[in-house]
Amino acid sequence: MKKINALLIGISFFLAFSFAHATFFEVVAPFFLPFWLIVRSKFQQYQTSVLIGGFLGTFFLGFGQVVILLLELVLIEGLLRFKYLRLSAYVAIILTIGLVQMSWQTITYSGFPPLLILFYILIECLFAVMMLFFMQQFFVSISELKNYEWTKEKVVALFVVLAGMLIGMQSLTLSYFSLPLILMHLLICFVAAVSTVGATVVFTLSLGLLTGIANLSFTSMIVLYATTGLIASVMKIAGRFGIAFFSLLPSVFFFFYDATLPLDSVYFVSSVAGILLFLFIPRAWLQTVESYYNKHAFNPIVIQSNEAATEHLKQFQQFVSFMKNLVFDRFTQEVKSVEQRPDFIICSSCFRYEQCFGTKREMESSIEDWRIARRSSKPFEWIRAEDQLKAKCIKSTKLLEELESALQKEQMERQFYHGKKMIALQLRDLSNHLEQLLDERQNEIEHTDMDEYVQQFLKQQQINCFQLQWIKTEIGEREFICSIADEREAHTVIQQVEQLLFEMLHEPMQGVEIHQQDKPFFYRQFRFRSAIRYQLEYDIYKHSQFKQFVSGDAYRVFPLHSGLTAIMLSDGMGTSDLARQESDRLIHMMQECLTHNMDPETAMHTMHYVMSLKNTSDMYATIDFALVDLQLGDLWCWKAGSMTTYVLRGSELFKIESKSAPIGFLSDFTVDTEMISLLSEDIIVMISDGLFEGRENWTQQEQYFLQLIRQAIKRGASTQVALYEVMAQFNERYSIDDDCTVMLFRIQHVATKWSVFRPAYQ
Repeated sequence: MKKINALLIGISFFLAFSFAHATFFEVVAPFFLPFWLIVRSKFQQYQTSVLIGGFLGTFFLGFGQVVILLLELVLIEGLLRFKYLRLSAYVAIILTIGLVQMSWQTITYSGFPPLLILFYILIECLFAVMMLFFMQQFFVSISELKNYEWTKEKVVALFVVLAGMLIGMQSLTLSYFSLPLILMHLLICFVAAVSTVGATVVFTLSLGLLTGIANLSFTSMIVLYATTGLIASVMKIAGRFGIAFFSLLPSVFFFFYDATLPLDSVYFVSSVAGILLFLFIPRAWLQTVESYYNKHAFNPIVIQSNEAATEHLKQFQQFVSFMKNLVFDRFTQEVKSVEQRPDFIICSSCFRYEQCFGTKREMESSIEDWRIARRSSKPFEWIRAEDQLKAKCIKSTKLLEELESALQKEQMERQFYHGKKMIALQLRDLSNHLEQLLDERQNEIEHTDMDEYVQQFLKQQQINCFQLQWIKTEIGEREFICSIADEREAHTVIQQVEQLLFEMLHEPMQGVEIHQQDKPFFYRQFRFRSAIRYQLEYDIYKHSQFKQFVSGDAYRVFPLHSGLTAIMLSDGMGTSDLARQESDRLIHMMQECLTHNMDPETAMHTMHYVMSLKNTSDMYATIDFALVDLQLGDLWCWKAGSMTTYVLRGSELFKIESKSAPIGFLSDFTVDTEMISLLSEDIIVMISDGLFEGRENWTQQEQYFLQLIRQAIKRGASTQVALYEVMAQFNERYSIDDDCTVMLFRIQHVATKWSVFRPAYQ
């Protein structure tokens, strides 16, 4: 703690010395008085060192200037401490400089001072007020240093304060080493290394302009400083040594171009000293400052607009989340049916009530059979169930009317319940989409440019990527070109970058080298694309009952994007054209839901709700839906009443089965979901229920069918040939008397056809 305190005392002494020694036009010294006001209000513990440094710096300007400074300090302290007079610091400093200087100059000239002297007094007042303003922006109390944040105003204030320090240090030269020139070149290289080209040029122009105004000479030095900052920042791609080397080239050029500039041995030796100090700065310090600069470099207008929009999104997301919590848990719980004793009005007054619903319960089985037959699409089952009920009931007409009314009421209640469940699921998906949107928007606020975002991430991982351009940014189709200065083997660089990109984008990327450049420095250009590691080879077999033109099955295979393929297989009830329309309609609506980014499970619940609202028919359909991730090699399956999906991996067999009812069949609808990680050369088989004959042993048919597939694949046949041979042989043993669809898929690694592997010979 004592060392830190001693260091701060030394810094305050040096700052006071520099500000007191800074002069404009060789007669105006306006900077110490504002610095004293800052110290007396925020850093009282350093007043002694500041006074000593200030008087010492003023002493080198002359004894008369020391007397003027002493009088100004006495007067301004009197004005600020006078309890009956409340003056702002700006008014106090103007009154102090004006009264002391006018009095001193009047005594010196034995009368009213000349107009030029009055102009100098006015300039000193203006410069003192300006410096006080910028110092108040830049300097904060020690207690506020922990929360110090760089703003645009503070950056401008830093430029002015640094310029004032450099002006005050111009006479600090030891042999060939000039302290202001060393610091100037060190600052130019440092700013060029941690900021952008524009920021570096503005910085050098500001310092060059202020130091040039102080001397009223060598204004061409402004151009030299600006050119030095421009060249140094442009050559940032060559690293620290590139910045250090190329920052000297403008000085060498102007040395031969303009002989009037003070580019002597002191200037060049001091510049080299500043460069050496820059090279000794630890790389970690530069990276920390650069990341801080990139994080806080933003457009305030864009940020305010984004913050306002984000705030509205957050409020809406909170509302949706509240509704989801209110509705989801309440309406997605499974409702257990409670068995109740039937209570029909027409039966309550009948003398056979006890016989029908009492101890014998003769009518309950008949009523249940009628309910089951009522759901069937075959008319003869309805007629048979009604005849059985009429044979047992003496008031069958009225009973059938009550049963029809109760059935309609039950269907409406089930539809209403499932509608609430569907809305709850959609609210859940909406909440998830909003959370994802807020996360993406937050990333856009932090990194408004995708190029800079990825480039900055790679730099943080020690990858010297100095140029990056995105071509496509869609998921599964991402593509960009980047330039990397790295002398390691190309495959080593590509492998490391691929791992980093997967960590950042959560998507495998594949890179190739497209160009190599050796001059003016070594770098390579790489193209990175979304890595589609797998491809699907498939064929489909379709058979209709009695070889009719119309089949009740429908299927569709389509890509959601190049890395994700959707597979759908639906089996409508029956073999008529109405069944085909039902299955086609279901698949079409499912595809529309997926196109609008609806979750597959929610989409299936939505389809069930829509199909259960039909008034003209009691049609239903099964759905077998799968997503194949061609990037990661995952198979996701959602099933509703569909047949088993088979995954064959050599001698291994994986089954994905369904225990739920078809869509639109029952009110208590559930979805079977399962995921399997695939490997190259895995075989996926999806079938409809017409493949296996019900009168034959189901297990034997299944085993024989899978055996045929394994044999065909083992012979090296393509999926088209294999499926044709399998179905031909299967038909020879078992006849297919119903609508049938078989979908055969083989997943394979994507490999370049001309790629050849040769072992290395020792």
